[in-house]
Amino acid sequence: MGKNNLDKIKLQRLKIAKSHSGDVMRVLKKNEVKNWNFKEAYFSKIKFKKIKAWKYHLKMTLNLVVPSGKVKFVFYSKEKNRFKIIEIGEKKYFRLTVPPKIWFGFKGVSKTESIILNLANFQHSSKEILRCKKNEIPFKW
Repeated sequence: MGKNNLDKIKLQRLKIAKSHSGDVMRVLKKNEVKNWNFKEAYFSKIKFKKIKAWKYHLKMTLNLVVPSGKVKFVFYSKEKNRFKIIEIGEKKYFRLTVPPKIWFGFKGVSKTESIILNLANFQHSSKEILRCKKNEIPFKW
């Protein structure tokens, strides 16, 4: 059986350099992502218990980091009717690399507003993204 799209999602632990005047949180080195061209970086914010779902990028590879707060990411394979759940945040500091053609949504799970950084290989375009309503994919948030 071939590799499921959800199995292509990568989780990479990131380093935090502790400092008494404020920590330095590394995100990405050029050699860590092969055959990848940076096109856009943006922040998304999400409030506690709020949900942003569902999106499906046709071309964009996402590199997601949560430097502040904690976020639950949910990925869905319609072909396999399978979910993959990954929580990351400032206390579980990872970079989540998500290839295109995977349905996903996310929920703020820390009591404060969370910040998500996306380093993308494709500029945001409404022609490149599909969306559906929260209840169109059978996941209990």
